[in-house]
Amino acid sequence: MSEKFQIIPRSYELVERGTHALARIIAFVNQSGGAGKTTSVVNVGACAAEYGFKTLIIGLDAQCDASVFCGYEPQDMPQQATLYDVLLGVAEFEDTIVPALAGKYGDSATKPIENLFIALESPDLEDAEQILGPKTGREFWLRGLIERVRDQFDLILIDCPGNLGLLVVNAICASEEVAGAVKPGWKELRALTRIEQKIDQITSTFAGVKARLAHVLVVDAPTSRSQGAVYDDSKREVAAAYEQELLPMVRRSPRIPEAYAARKALRFFDRAGEATQDYFEVTKALGFTRLKR
Repeated sequence: MSEKFQIIPRSYELVERGTHALARIIAFVNQSGGAGKTTSVVNVGACAAEYGFKTLIIGLDAQCDASVFCGYEPQDMPQQATLYDVLLGVAEFEDTIVPALAGKYGDSATKPIENLFIALESPDLEDAEQILGPKTGREFWLRGLIERVRDQFDLILIDCPGNLGLLVVNAICASEEVAGAVKPGWKELRALTRIEQKIDQITSTFAGVKARLAHVLVVDAPTSRSQGAVYDDSKREVAAAYEQELLPMVRRSPRIPEAYAARKALRFFDRAGEATQDYFEVTKALGFTRLKR
């Protein structure tokens, strides 16, 4: 590790090569922000970690919401390596990987989450496209990083920015499974078509890319009668077009933004809540059920 980056020492688990089979990699994508990508990545990751799967979250968004949700404020930690430092070539990818936390980093009650790690983002990732643009193999930058640690995890979840730009292209090239996270509503569901078109464009352009829209996750599903028609119409539309890919829906809950403010995944913030249980169901639908000890 570079002497510049000493704030959170690397876990011994990540220094030694692991013995896992290659991790499944799932990129959560939508062309706009506020679609539930970060909430889903963090909470599916936390549920999978509870089930015994060693999970890595990779945050690609300059808003750093995944890092914040996992307890970190990268802009306040200048000595901690981030993906932007890796992009500049002054840090190794492994330097960015830290234990995800239940609570804010530095608070006395905050504890690391067993089996859950995060590669920290940076607000400077807003310049990533300009830096990656001139590079040879720019679409495969993230794929190369992931291959360094893929055998050390069971599951890798990528939280993409709210666009279909170069970082998202990197995420798709690094994945075999893409999850489209959308809110209910006709306008929002149209985004799935654009995601599919982008994936098709990428797979037809680059040899060896096997990504597909494997999962559709509807978040913030209405629960009241006054909103029921929207929910029912959305569910029918998605089910008709993506019957095989549709995951259990996540119900609307005020506890989700409260959990984010507390820097805690839902399983630690609102264990018995409806949205928490929904994310456990989503995790199981993805094929991650509790490992037998």
